[in-house]
Amino acid sequence: MIESISDLNYDKKRARITLTDGEEIIIFKATVKEYCLRENQEISAAEVQKIAKEGEEHIAFTTAIDSLTRGLKSQNEIKQNLKLKKFSREAIDITIEKLLGYGYLGDEQYAEAFVSYKGEKIGRRKIIYDLVTVKGIPKNVAEKIVYDNLSDEAELEKALALARKYIEKEKKKRTRLREKTYSFLATRGFDSEIISSAMSKLDFTTEDDEF
Repeated sequence: MIESISDLNYDKKRARITLTDGEEIIIFKATVKEYCLRENQEISAAEVQKIAKEGEEHIAFTTAIDSLTRGLKSQNEIKQNLKLKKFSREAIDITIEKLLGYGYLGDEQYAEAFVSYKGEKIGRRKIIYDLVTVKGIPKNVAEKIVYDNLSDEAELEKALALARKYIEKEKKKRTRLREKTYSFLATRGFDSEIISSAMSKLDFTTEDDEF
C-alpha cells in the first residue's frame, strides 16, 4: 500500500512514494498523475517499481525527441543531456536504442549533416576534431564521412577563398602577412598540404609594394 507521496526538495519533476513497509521509490510526478497513483492505494512495491521504470523510459524518450527537434544532436550529446537530467543508465540506453531503431539518430547521419553545415567554414582537420572530441563521434566514422564529402580540390578552393578574404582585411597592416595567412588557415583546420598549395597561389602584394 502507498503510505505517502511527497515532493523532492532537489528535483521538482520527481516525487517520492513511500510504501507501508517503509520502501521508498522515486518516480516522475507526470507518471504519478498518468497512472492515478494516490495515498492509501493498494498496490505492491513491484507494481510501483514497474510503473516508475516505464514512466522514466517514456519521459527520457520524449525528452530526447524534444532535444532533437530543437537542433542537430549526436548520440553522445543526447546521452550527456539525459545524464545531466538524472535519467538512469538503463533509461538512457533504451532511449538511444529506440532513436536508432526509428532512424532518428546515427553517427553517420549526424556526421553527414555536420559536414554539410560546417564544410564551407572550416577545414577537414578541424571538422574531424570537432566531430570526435566535441561531439563524441567515433574517429573512423568522422574521417570516412569527412573525406568522402570534402575532396582535396574542394578544400583548396575553400582555403583560397577564406585566405583571400583574410588577406584583403589584413593587408593594410603589411606586417608578416604571409606568415599570418598560413597561421590563419592552420587554425581553420586545413591540412598542411592544402595550406602549402594555397599559399603558392595567393598574391601577397600590397598596393604600396607596387610603387
